[in-house]
Amino acid sequence: MDPITHLETAARIAAALGLGAAIGIERQLGKHPAGFRTMTLISIGSAAFVLIVLKVGAGGTALGSDSAAQATSRVLQGLTTGIGFLGAGTIVRAEKSVHGLTTAAAVWCVAAIGAACGLGELVLASMLTAAALITLIVLKLGEKPLRTLGPTSKDSDAPQTPAPNGQPNS
Repeated sequence: MDPITHLETAARIAAALGLGAAIGIERQLGKHPAGFRTMTLISIGSAAFVLIVLKVGAGGTALGSDSAAQATSRVLQGLTTGIGFLGAGTIVRAEKSVHGLTTAAAVWCVAAIGAACGLGELVLASMLTAAALITLIVLKLGEKPLRTLGPTSKDSDAPQTPAPNGQPNS
């Protein structure tokens, strides 16, 4: 495999910027904790880590080599872990409800989109972005009708703990 040119590097970063921004716009419009700039930066950062390992990591060897594949794998594993911590920061527990899980999942998806851009998999990254936007926008429309079919309480599927008098809590 030929080394990645500066033009290809710029195209991959631009793709990460644009696709991450697309998810970020949806989050920003919904006034979620991680919005436009955050999602864009996560995507660009993920692309950057992958590009760094491709350009200088693994001793400058071609992507097809064992050394480069192992280095790329380690970077992706590190991204997955690090993004998990970042996403966890968007989750808030209040009383009996939890908020921010969808934003945390979006953070994780945007990191994958950026990593795909960094690897030059722009079609895959575009498909992931489309799938994420469908999930965040289109499936949200079906969420309210689904809630009417489900239990009346968010915690109705949670295990019931007996009250001090031996009766289940309500």
